[in-house]
Formats: sequence, structure tokens, C-alpha cells
Amino acid sequence: MTADVSQTRRTGAELVVAVHAAALEEIAEYGLRGASMDRIAKRAGTGKAALYRRWDNVRALGLDVFVTTLADAVPHSYPNTGSLREDLVGSMRAFTDLLRGPLQIVLRELISESAHDPMLVTEFRVRMGEPMETELVTVLQRAMARGEIPTKQIDPLIFELPNALVLHRLLMLGEVVDDDTCVHLVDNVVLPLLQQRA
Repeated sequence: MTADVSQTRRTGAELVVAVHAAALEEIAEYGLRGASMDRIAKRAGTGKAALYRRWDNVRALGLDVFVTTLADAVPHSYPNTGSLREDLVGSMRAFTDLLRGPLQIVLRELISESAHDPMLVTEFRVRMGEPMETELVTVLQRAMARGEIPTKQIDPLIFELPNALVLHRLLMLGEVVDDDTCVHLVDNVVLPLLQQRA
């Protein structure tokens, strides 16, 4: 149900939470291009000007919704379980679990828009890609220290495989990778490649 703008206006963190929830509903219903800042403001019970003070457009808001929701749900991309296998499986499962809801639509829309908006690609990499890469280095260093994998330079393409599979299934087949596939990929592809000695 659309909120009434005449309600007490939200501010600060409360406003951001309300706008994110409204934007997620709006994008899930209309897509990124069909979504409207005006309707998002109404859903959130605020004025359109409040949105434009924080986000330039629906694309910027959509990216913020995706990255923030992911960060809130999974504070660490890779859980520190004491086992490299469990860290990798846990990370992949947490990500794919989130994609079973409306966040899947937001991601698909952002990928589509990124073909026409290089700045979106850059912001996505800075806000999500680079922090995940930094965390992955720590995960691998811990695994090397435990003796789970050889101490050697690792081909970064190995870690593109899980993401490539997730995105291929999502964009080409319209489905989200299930838990069994996450385990299969880690056990039969990623770990064997990491455990190879130079």
C-alpha cells in the first residue's frame, strides 16, 4: 500500500531504510527504467526532494539498495569458519540466498543498465567488487597459514568462476544456483585448482 506523504516525515537512517524498501518494491514491479523517483517517494512517505538530495537518479538508488542490502544481510563476504571450504561455500550460499528474493530483479536490471552507463560499472566495482577482493585476500592468507592450500600466487580467474556461473544461470536461464551446485563448484572446481602446487 502506498504511503501518504502527509505522514510524519522520516529523517536520517530511518528515511534511508524506508526509501530502500520502497525502491526495492518499485524496481521489482516496474524495472529500473520504469521505476519512478516520484512513486518511490510516495511509497516511502517522503518528498521527492529528499530522494534527490541523496541519489541522482533511480539507477544510483538501485545500486545503493543492492549494495546496502547485501552488506546488511552478509556483513562479511566470506565467513571466518576456520575452513577454506566452508568459507567459500558459505559465501556463495549467502549470496545466492539473497538472489531468491526481489534483489534478483535489482541485480538483473543493474547489469542491463551497466551496458549503457560506464559510471555504474565503476561505482559497482568500487563499492562491491574491490572490498570483496580485499576480503578474499585475507581468506586465502588464512588458508595458506593453516596449510590448506600451497603458498603461491593464485590465478584470479579461479574466483571469477563462481560469479560467472551465478550470473550465467541468472541472466540466461532465469534461475538462481541452488545449494548443491554451490557445494559442487567449490569441491570439484575451485578447491582442486587452489590446491594444485606450482
